[in-house]
Amino acid sequence: MKINILAIIMALFFWSPVKAQDSLIHLNDIRILASHNSYKKLPNPKVIRFLTKFRKQLGPSNDPIQLDYGHLTLEQQLNDYAIRGFELDVYYDPKGGLYRKRKLNRFICGQKVRVKDPLMKKPGFKVLHIPDVDFETNYFTFTQALTELKNWSLKNPNHSPIFVNVEAKGSSAANESKFLRIIGFKKALRMDSIAYRQLDMEINTVFDRENLITPKDLKASFATVKERLTFQGWPLLSDCLGKIIFILQGDNDELYKKSLLQGDDRTMFVYDEPEGENTAFVIRNNSLGIEKEISELTKRYIIRTRTDAGTIEARDNNYTSFKSVLISNAQIISTDYYKPDLRFSDFQIRLEEVSPSKPYFFRQK
Repeated sequence: MKINILAIIMALFFWSPVKAQDSLIHLNDIRILASHNSYKKLPNPKVIRFLTKFRKQLGPSNDPIQLDYGHLTLEQQLNDYAIRGFELDVYYDPKGGLYRKRKLNRFICGQKVRVKDPLMKKPGFKVLHIPDVDFETNYFTFTQALTELKNWSLKNPNHSPIFVNVEAKGSSAANESKFLRIIGFKKALRMDSIAYRQLDMEINTVFDRENLITPKDLKASFATVKERLTFQGWPLLSDCLGKIIFILQGDNDELYKKSLLQGDDRTMFVYDEPEGENTAFVIRNNSLGIEKEISELTKRYIIRTRTDAGTIEARDNNYTSFKSVLISNAQIISTDYYKPDLRFSDFQIRLEEVSPSKPYFFRQK
C-alpha cells in the first residue's frame, strides 16, 4: 500500500494541540479568559433581600447587589466556556469547624445555620467569599476544588496551561465589627508562615510536581525570575501543556515573597509590582486609562485584569472595561460573565475564536 506522506503531515499539522505556526509562541504571548471568585454559587435570594434592607447602613461600597452572582463548577467552566483561569478564596482553618455555621441565616426564616457536610469539621483551608455573609460555594474545601481540577487535567493531559489565582483571606465581617462578634460571627484567622506552608502542602498533596510550573521551574539556572525573564523570556507554550500555575495574593503575602527571595522552593508565584526580583505576574484589575502601560508590561510579565466587578457592568450592559482590556493586551482576563445572567441583561464576555479545543488567542506584538 502506498503511503501518502503529505496526508500524514497535514493530519499532524491539524490535530497537534499546538500547531506548527504556534511552535514559537511563548507563555506570555497567549490571552485567556478567567473567572472571578470561580467557586462561588449564587446567594439565596432571601439573603440578598435581607441584606438589602440594611443597604444604607452598609454604605455604597458594600451594596449587597454586588454579591448577587455565581458560577458553574470548575469542570463545566473548563469544558463549556473555555475558561483557563480561576480564582479561589481560601480561609485558614487549622482545627476545623471554624466556618461550619452561617450566622446570617439565623435571622432569615427557613435558612439553615449549620452546614452538615463533615468536610467543614475537618482541618484545612475552606473556600468561600465572606464568612457568615456570602457563603454559598461549589467547594467547601480547597482540596475539593483542587481535586476536581486535577481530575479534569488527567482526562485532558495536553490541555493549555491553567492559571489559578489563590487569594488568601485574613479578615471577615467579624474582624471589622465587635457587634457581629458578640452575636456569633467568626473572625478569620490571619495567614502566617505556618499557614502558607500548609497551603503549599495542600496543593502538593493533590498535584504531582510534574503537573506544576513553580517559581523554581521558571527561574531555571538563573539567580532570579527577573534574570530569566530579562535574558531568556518565558518558556514556550508547547513546553507548558498539561501544566497548572498557582499565583498567590492576599493576607500577609509578604511572608511568601520573603521566602521566595531567600531562595526557598515554593509552590506558588506571588503577584507583585514590576521589576521585583521574582515578579512574573502583575495585577492591574482596572485597565481604564492605563492601557499603554499594561501593554508595555505584557512584553515581560503576565498581567491579570478584570472586565467587570460587582454585577455593575452586567446590570448596565456596559462593555467599556472589556474594550479597554482588549486594548491593554493583558493576558489573564477575568470576568463573572462568561455566561450571561439574563436577570440583568445579555452581558457576556467572550473572546472571539476561542473554544475548548483552543482556549486562547494571541497577544498583539
